[in-house]
Amino acid sequence: MKNYILMLGIAGVALGSYAAYAGNSATMTVTATIAHDVSLVATSPLNIGTLTIDPSYTEGGQIAIGDDDIIYIQSGGIISLTGFSAGTFTANVPDSCKVGGFPDSAAGDGAHPCFRMENQPEFGNTFFVEPYVEYISGNTFKFRYDYWMYNEEEVPTSGDYSGSVTIKYIL
Repeated sequence: MKNYILMLGIAGVALGSYAAYAGNSATMTVTATIAHDVSLVATSPLNIGTLTIDPSYTEGGQIAIGDDDIIYIQSGGIISLTGFSAGTFTANVPDSCKVGGFPDSAAGDGAHPCFRMENQPEFGNTFFVEPYVEYISGNTFKFRYDYWMYNEEEVPTSGDYSGSVTIKYIL
């Protein structure tokens, strides 16, 4: 009986020590940040070129530029587009980013998996839609818009324009 009491006493002390230990604990939040150094650098500017329009045509117009930088749709009051050249940038990104796609502000079907546009220039009553990133090779990408257009009753204002577009890595 003496051994049972001794064992019960030892078990009671151990259980009491565990309960005291468990009652004196705290939870701490742990935070961390993981940053990708993609070294995204613009290497040549996007030169939209010179858009020549017929100002007497007030029904609007659009011009579309293909992957090969050749115009494949020209409608409305647009007469021509000359001097166009896509911009290029480099980015040290994983192979899953080395694809073409529309990095539209809404990440839907066709959106580029790694790049988004932060802003979009509008020049003299004209606007650009469907920004496009195309993988070239290595770490080099091409950037352009698929369409340059203007709306009905908004004849473009002639002049020289410049602006900027921010390409953001999102992975």
